[in-house]
Amino acid sequence: MRADEEMSAALALRAATAALAAFAMFSLVAVCAEAQPRRDPGEIHGLKLGLKAAEMSTDTFGDLACGSNGGPPRQAIDEWAEFGKCRPEPSGLYEVYARFDDQQEYIGRAIDDPLYAQGRIGTRVAGHPVILSVLFDRDGILRGIRMVSDPRASITERRMAHMLRIAVINRYEPDGWMCTDFPPAAGETPVGGGVFIKQRCEKASPEKSLMVEAHFLRKPGQNEVDPATGEATSGQFESWTRFEITDPSYRKP
Repeated sequence: MRADEEMSAALALRAATAALAAFAMFSLVAVCAEAQPRRDPGEIHGLKLGLKAAEMSTDTFGDLACGSNGGPPRQAIDEWAEFGKCRPEPSGLYEVYARFDDQQEYIGRAIDDPLYAQGRIGTRVAGHPVILSVLFDRDGILRGIRMVSDPRASITERRMAHMLRIAVINRYEPDGWMCTDFPPAAGETPVGGGVFIKQRCEKASPEKSLMVEAHFLRKPGQNEVDPATGEATSGQFESWTRFEITDPSYRKP
């Protein structure tokens, strides 16, 4: 056999050996993946309708507290099962405020590395800071999930808060949503180049009812330019999104 033929044969054998090793590794990974099925992501962070408070883990969450209809937390609680310490809403449901575990954010701040926790900071949905809460019935069954854009976010993030509605609609398939655009109330005006959003969208199925509402407008007294000084204002606008997933079979006791 000539030298070039011997070299070609050696290279072919080496390639075959590498391919066999790669296939063996792929097979091992596949077996491991099958042996360890992925955790059900639920609607968000493992939360989904029908869960029982007594069986829910707090492993990936930080603070729990009584909720305030999508607002800041009230009385702190230690476990989901302590939802009964909260005052029920008119619907009869108990709202529990929940925060994603943002330990990585604090580590990043401590070591002065803003990129350390990139993509893992705080409670965010589709990149938007939100206030997240869960609604339980009196038997501790999860009947609703509520997300409201966080008004404590930076001006830049708050300005984009209304965009969360688009992420929600796309996440649950654009078809089938029934949307209503409301006219401006007295004194309400567009933002920037004439953008005015005051919309509520709903989508229903036997398993879940979805509602997303968003505003992007200027309220009475809010201006792009300060009429007294003629200078551009900062943060004078309303921009938010509220998203709720509820169990259509729930009935107030």
